[in-house]
Amino acid sequence: MHDLSTRALQIRRQKSATSAALLTAVLFLSQLAWTDALGAPKTTEESALAAVAPKLQTQVAHDIAIEVVKPGNEGLELSARLSESGGLIEHDISWTLRDAQGGIVYNKNTELADVALPPGDYSVEARYGSATFSQYLTLLEANRLMVSFVLEVGGIRVLPRVQGLGLISAQTQSLVYALSGADKGKLITISKVPGEILRVKSGDYRIESRFAAGNAIAVVDVHVNSGIMSAVEIDHAAGLARLSYVGAPDAHVFWLVSNDHGEVLPAIDGLSANVVLKPGAYTAKAQIGTELLTASFDIAAGQERDILLGN
Repeated sequence: MHDLSTRALQIRRQKSATSAALLTAVLFLSQLAWTDALGAPKTTEESALAAVAPKLQTQVAHDIAIEVVKPGNEGLELSARLSESGGLIEHDISWTLRDAQGGIVYNKNTELADVALPPGDYSVEARYGSATFSQYLTLLEANRLMVSFVLEVGGIRVLPRVQGLGLISAQTQSLVYALSGADKGKLITISKVPGEILRVKSGDYRIESRFAAGNAIAVVDVHVNSGIMSAVEIDHAAGLARLSYVGAPDAHVFWLVSNDHGEVLPAIDGLSANVVLKPGAYTAKAQIGTELLTASFDIAAGQERDILLGN
């Protein structure tokens, strides 16, 4: 359990001082039940909590503080944490707030969403990386709600390499599929930047690593814990063919690469191209207008080959 009243006071001290009374109502809501077994009369503050509580999802932890303010000064202050034990996220989160009619009343990328709103029912949508979260809240009259959501998000850092060659100068693609949770079987995100941190919900994932040019594919499964980054180094058992046309520098060249089974890779446009290939025998064709130049070659795992074609 967290003393969010202390956190709220710290936030307030960073802003302008306020004379409003702060009701410290800190709740850990992994499973929430609002009951009044004794039938005792509720105070104004208790009524405010009762109105908020039924709107909160029961499977997600939250910290909540309620500041009692003058009517007309109501609003929401929203923040998030990667895990229940982690600190506040210090990077931009995409926040979208909608009113009861579905109209957008707030849409901004920021760490802390601080917005003045009239009393009413609102939906909160947050996106952090590929992880999304939605929540309903009720804002009562003379209340200002400060809510910190626990997103249960971790990170994946993928480094695609070629066996024996390490990181190479070739465009990569890392496709991340969910193996668990509500998105099981779905493509979650794609990264084209080696070493990029991909923020995803905690759970199990399958990473399919490939190169933009070539036929080498490697697959690895990874478990992601909230608040922790998982570094994944993927080694492809492949070789690198550097295709180059040594004719006119302004020539328009299309490359076609096929293996000894007749399978043709997607065409590549340019004077040169780096192609990552599975071990085997290949034919490279350079088409320049109506002219067609051809070279056959073998490649092994960890091998680099320079294939030069020209007049």
